[in-house]
Amino acid sequence: MRTIISLLFFLHTFLALPAFAYEVSTSARVVAFADVHGAYDDWVALLQEVGVVDEELNWSGGNTHLVSVGDLVDRGPGSRAVVELMMKLDGQAEAAGGAVHMTLGNHEVMVMTGDLRYVSAEEFAAFADDESEQEREHFYQQYRQYNSGGDDATVRATFATQYPAGFSALRKAYSLQGTLGAWLIEQPFVIKVNDKVYTHGGIAADLAGKTLDEINAQMQGDLRDFMLNMQSLHQVGLMPWHVSYHDRLDFLNARVEEFVADNPGKRAPWFEQVQAVFEAQQAFVFSGDSPNWYRGTAMCHPLSESFNTERFLKRAGAKQLVVGHTPTRGEVQSRMDGLAIRLDTGMLKSVYKGQASALISNDGADYVHYLGGAQRAVPRPEAMNLSEKLSAMSDPELEEFMRTAPVTRVETIGTGITNPKRVTQERDGIVNDAIFKYEDTHPGLQEQARYNTRRFNESDRYQYDVAAYKLDRMLDWQMVPTAVIAEVEGREGALSDWVENAINERDREAGDIPFGGYCKQWEQYRLRFVFDVLIHNDDRNLTNILWTRDDFMMKFIDHSLAFRSTEKRPRQYRKIDLEVSDLLFRRLQGLNSDNLTEQLSAYLHPRQIEAILARRDLILKEAVRSGEH
Repeated sequence: MRTIISLLFFLHTFLALPAFAYEVSTSARVVAFADVHGAYDDWVALLQEVGVVDEELNWSGGNTHLVSVGDLVDRGPGSRAVVELMMKLDGQAEAAGGAVHMTLGNHEVMVMTGDLRYVSAEEFAAFADDESEQEREHFYQQYRQYNSGGDDATVRATFATQYPAGFSALRKAYSLQGTLGAWLIEQPFVIKVNDKVYTHGGIAADLAGKTLDEINAQMQGDLRDFMLNMQSLHQVGLMPWHVSYHDRLDFLNARVEEFVADNPGKRAPWFEQVQAVFEAQQAFVFSGDSPNWYRGTAMCHPLSESFNTERFLKRAGAKQLVVGHTPTRGEVQSRMDGLAIRLDTGMLKSVYKGQASALISNDGADYVHYLGGAQRAVPRPEAMNLSEKLSAMSDPELEEFMRTAPVTRVETIGTGITNPKRVTQERDGIVNDAIFKYEDTHPGLQEQARYNTRRFNESDRYQYDVAAYKLDRMLDWQMVPTAVIAEVEGREGALSDWVENAINERDREAGDIPFGGYCKQWEQYRLRFVFDVLIHNDDRNLTNILWTRDDFMMKFIDHSLAFRSTEKRPRQYRKIDLEVSDLLFRRLQGLNSDNLTEQLSAYLHPRQIEAILARRDLILKEAVRSGEH
């Protein structure tokens, strides 16, 4: 049954759509928006301000291409009106020589598949008039069949609370036979308009090597298969509307057990559909790596994530990826030096406290229009600042604080062979912790006339922690905590900003703590490998691979055994592929003798600086590039 459904969908898709249906080339203006979430009034006002809808809510954009990157629905009161207006504009725009493009978001998929946890009371109420009294009573009787306990008045009250008027009408409207569902199921998940690819969430590594047709065929096939099987189960009475998405497997399992008990040795006629629903747990459309759920494009480290994005865009023949899904603080944001645009500015103000916005291209230089804004704006480049995140100060402010603020407490950490200490400083109500390291096996090494390879390559120096921080900031890596040379209890050493609420990899493994967050461990290791080769750090181990607990993002600490003069890879990285995006490649190319000497000569010998450049050249030569897969 499932094979037949998939074949029919394949034929429908490839016979109904022209070649390159997901790639559009136009000289007309392109207006894109994200994540309306039922904010109907602001969305309509935005469309009117950018000239694609008139006062009567008819298309006025001529040959403009209007692009939604998904999440029209859920949370806000006007979801139904938003989808219905999009459907109307779709037909009107085509007649006028323009187009409406819709990419499905995770919330469209959720509502279509019965995951209604974010549907608001107003959204259900919008469908209340579509339910007759007889339909409502039939719905209740289905519910009562599986909830037989209690007196009828009490059960009816519970039913009315859990399944308000409009509930079943909403389910029907977003089904394959429903007006809204029938339109949404035809929409893609990824499209390309000129040099931009639009999708809801982002592109994970597994999709970076796929074409738009391959992605859409897989995602649309998964979604249609699931909905067809659920529809057939509903039609035979096995899946009532009241069963939630998250309860469906337990509910179906109970029905299978009942059938087996009542019909020994027989096979239920609906067994294949039930089996397909269970198997759909592994369908890619429901995966966190699918383009309607993935958050890495918006949240993971740009020097690592750019590898996936570049690889995908090169294959698609595009220059920029435009996504929604992950709200900003109200401004359209560019990431990875403009490689990706975050367009979800929190249009539903009651929930996200943002504003309505549109990204407009093919009208001069790309620009952003904010609702009510008189001027063309530009996407705000992402600002990564580790010191702001850890200590709410800029690097210069934190450096000055660590050098001059009074020390109020010093305690031995109890780990590490050089006995580092945790230092608390306080001034003007500001309290900050740092780790203090003071081991220096070769004082004055950086000033020696000659670099003694045998002796100096065994050095253990606190100065190297500051050098690693300085180099990190030269590359705008933002993974090494701020560090300075300072004096604590009459002894000079290096103070490095403390990473609060963190766990090292050894303790994570020992505690069997799942790796959480949106950014995969192995992809973050891309940056670890390159950085450790660059500084020749052969001392990276499970105790100094550090993760912040709230988002499991890696931080680099403990570099006092790095910066050897050898021009080869450290031993532990000799057989590892170094995956380097074009963005990271350019950052590494920016290093030269002059800027390294300016930043690092107080901590490193000239020979050590030369070795950094030699290893940089080795990385650039041996790197696996984003276009090579």
